[in-house]
Amino acid sequence: MELQPVSVGSVVGMMFSLAVAFGIPIGLFIYLWRKKKATFFSFATGLLIFLVFALLLESIVHSIVFRATGTLITGNLFLYALYGALMAAGFEETGRYLGMKFIMRNHLTKENALMYGVGHGGIEAMFLLGITSINNLANAMMINDGSMTGVLAELDEATRQTAVQGLAVLWETPASLFFAAGFERIIAICLQIALSVLIYRAVKEKNGRWYWAAFGAHFAVDFAAVLLSSISIALTEVVIAVMTAAVVWYVHKVYLALKA
Repeated sequence: MELQPVSVGSVVGMMFSLAVAFGIPIGLFIYLWRKKKATFFSFATGLLIFLVFALLLESIVHSIVFRATGTLITGNLFLYALYGALMAAGFEETGRYLGMKFIMRNHLTKENALMYGVGHGGIEAMFLLGITSINNLANAMMINDGSMTGVLAELDEATRQTAVQGLAVLWETPASLFFAAGFERIIAICLQIALSVLIYRAVKEKNGRWYWAAFGAHFAVDFAAVLLSSISIALTEVVIAVMTAAVVWYVHKVYLALKA
């Protein structure tokens, strides 16, 4: 296999996803900080909770469960979607609840609930999409300007072929999918902010039903995303966008009714 040029459309899609991954969280942070007087502490709390509960603790549980169950879960799409959605909702919403109840107890305002959501969803976008987009864009530009050929020429043939096969995804993936990745993160950030408002109300009012509302919304979106991804990426994005829009619409009404 030889290197193939990466299309302009794909490169633009990578740039779009990169802009989404970093630009939207930073833009929202600046807006909430300057216009709504939300605190950096709330942003940092959201960032920290995501790293600890979603990337660390949840990953540890996954490794234990998958090792113990073999292909029982991973080999069955329905069980995998069910398990993944339960774990994501359980760890993230519980972490969100504990973060607001104990870490943010002196910063618990509805504006800071939004800022928490930006931190939580923002670091998720930066980590899951931003780093990948930087890597993809750098490799694509090196392929197109010819410098990647020189890098690969220094490798032995077997290693070179392995590297080329790894890079092939850049020119084989339709450009639309690079744009879809950015669109998916926009939806995810909106959802994370909305869920943060629900958990804020659960903590503020000491009412567990708002926790379960957040848990249910998170579970439903993730469950649908995994199941539908095996059918069509486009269908998945449309359905998830509609589901998220419904959650955001409802939470917006909840937010406006909040006093502080």
